[in-house]
Amino acid sequence: PGCSISYLQLQRIIMADPKNQPTNGIADPSLTLADLQTELSTLNRVSHRLAMTDAGPALEKVLNLLLPRMLQRIGKNDDTKKKNRRSNINKRKSPPSSSATSESSGNNIVLYDQIDGMHETIHKKVIEMLGHTMKRVREDRGCKLPCAPILDLLIPTGQKLGEDAAVNPWEVNLGLAFLTLGINRCTAVECTS
Repeated sequence: PGCSISYLQLQRIIMADPKNQPTNGIADPSLTLADLQTELSTLNRVSHRLAMTDAGPALEKVLNLLLPRMLQRIGKNDDTKKKNRRSNINKRKSPPSSSATSESSGNNIVLYDQIDGMHETIHKKVIEMLGHTMKRVREDRGCKLPCAPILDLLIPTGQKLGEDAAVNPWEVNLGLAFLTLGINRCTAVECTS
């Protein structure tokens, strides 16, 4: 039997808007690791529910909410992963000042490695979900995609065409792939708006 996902479930599933999350670095690696583990388990539940959603209007409704957030999530995850790798390299290069801080920094290095691994696992999971979505959408030619929200991800609000954008390459490439499929399915009215 098919499974539908409510709007509130989708909000919880793909977590809070990545733009509202702090960008000041990692305050406590253990908290970050726990957050990433929670995010991964949530993505696993979403993946299962997405797979169980029937084709047609139910899938279209879910993709209207889920697809832009998945694209945004893969970009945010990639950006965070790159930022963490840069900061981890800098932390490993700095010499320890005492044996107590050496032990503490050794534990943090292990945590940072685990965090890097979790980011990689989350990245693979989101890629898997996007691949599954792409296969289902290609098969169901009647399924409309949320082209306007995807386009909003590619051209942030208030930005003019031709200006440099701070958009992640994963978001751009996957967003364009879904736009290529979805634009042909839009009505003339949807294309002009």
